[in-house]
Amino acid sequence: MRKEALYILLAFMLVVIFGACHQSHKKELDLAYALVESNPDSALVFLSHINQDKLSEEEMAKYALVYYMAQDKTGKDVDNDSLIRIAYDWYEKCQDDSLYARSMYYMGKYFMLNDSVEQAKVCLEKSYHLANETGDVYLVSLSLDKLVRIEGDLNPQKALVLARELVELYDKQFLLPLRNKVYARLRLSTSLMCVDSFASALNENFKALNDAKMLNDKEIMSDVYQDLAFVYGELGKKDSSLYYAKIANTQNNPKDITCQLELAFAFYDVDSLKEMFTVLSGLSPKQMEDKNAVLYLKTLGAIKSKNTAFAINCVDSASNYFEETYRKAVKGKYDYYTSYIKKVKEKAELKGRAKMQSWVFLLSLLLLISLLIFIWYAYLANKKRTFLKFQQEKELAATKLVHEQEMHKQEIMMADKLHKEELAHKEVQLSAMRNYLLKKIEIVEKLNSIREKDIKHFVLSEEDWAELEVFLEGVEDCFVTRLKKLHPNLTQSDIRLMMLLRLKLSQKALALIYCISEKAIKQKLFLYKERVGIQNRPISLRKYIERF
Repeated sequence: MRKEALYILLAFMLVVIFGACHQSHKKELDLAYALVESNPDSALVFLSHINQDKLSEEEMAKYALVYYMAQDKTGKDVDNDSLIRIAYDWYEKCQDDSLYARSMYYMGKYFMLNDSVEQAKVCLEKSYHLANETGDVYLVSLSLDKLVRIEGDLNPQKALVLARELVELYDKQFLLPLRNKVYARLRLSTSLMCVDSFASALNENFKALNDAKMLNDKEIMSDVYQDLAFVYGELGKKDSSLYYAKIANTQNNPKDITCQLELAFAFYDVDSLKEMFTVLSGLSPKQMEDKNAVLYLKTLGAIKSKNTAFAINCVDSASNYFEETYRKAVKGKYDYYTSYIKKVKEKAELKGRAKMQSWVFLLSLLLLISLLIFIWYAYLANKKRTFLKFQQEKELAATKLVHEQEMHKQEIMMADKLHKEELAHKEVQLSAMRNYLLKKIEIVEKLNSIREKDIKHFVLSEEDWAELEVFLEGVEDCFVTRLKKLHPNLTQSDIRLMMLLRLKLSQKALALIYCISEKAIKQKLFLYKERVGIQNRPISLRKYIERF
């Protein structure tokens, strides 16, 4: 506590010093970066006193990265990419910067949390290679750990190679956290089981147990014992599996649901169904995965005890949970990419029509591909999770076969329907976006031509005025409607003048449109202050309309 208080005091003192001197925030950011690994809470407090408006683009990128790192170190799974995306975009342009590799790692971790597996893999592989080149051993270990998790689902053999590399790294580098070494061995154990090397997996688990005992951390001990219970279960040594599952539950919080579920599985394996149902009855799962696991175990228990009605009821409940999970996941992916496309579109509008259209097309294609991959992956994962164990049960083979066929048919129909609806919805959105952008560009170019042509008078047609009104209604939060509502005394001609002011046309441009002198325009604008009720306020009509 004293050390933390000292960090915080130092941070506040530096804020005062730098603020008084009106200097760059570079030193402040450097200090926050130095604090983030050892004391992320203090780093967050420190960062909260930095005025982001005064940061340069480079400083803002570092601020975003450090802030995201601090949130990650405090145990928060950040599901919003607004901060890390700022850092990622900057360091992509400045790859020589020493923080480029770290920004790639955290971008990859963000993609992992949001089920963008392929994107996560690309970022983490870059982070791994860059960290190797610069000798950043700690970042190498972090990147390897995440790559092992990703490849575990994609390529078990490659995951095994990476897991062994990770463990060898910890064996050579004694300064790396021992806690991380324990979990590296558990990753290796899991990878070995995926290639059916159960004896080797068990050996790695006991090595992890020896390392964990040195830490004297009950949470880590519980995780190791849980893995031991699982490995023994896969080896068919059911009594040993139950033994270690019970030990795991004595190490950790008794309310920890993973411990409880592992114990319930162990009771099921030794046919202690009463004890299994007792454990399950005391659980109140909040996560959808945990709810499905509880229902799955109850179903297995019902089948083994020949309670057909209860088994079918559990399967129906599990199906409903899956549909809800599936729907929320697809909606979440759609909302994320829709939001991201919107951000890119707004940025691209400043750079021109051609570049913007290219971005929209590529991102829409990415959205479509990501959704298709996610749908297929979710379908396969659910099929494997739901029916793998059921097929091993012989007691209710006939009942189970009929039920599996019906469930399979419904899943295919649901996936096909959702896919068609998604495609139709995306096409409508893209069409609307293209038409909107073309109309905007057409109007803006027409108005900009005022500045380019040396003419005395520029006439806007009724169609031009209508297009301007539609444009302002769409992009300026119903500007015309709001103006008419607040100032009903304004004529159509008055409204049109306000529209031109909202577009920030110069007095010269207004003079060309109205075929009067710039001085007359200036007088006209002054007189119009009374019509909108600001004649006694120290603000011009132009500023009033621009802020309206």
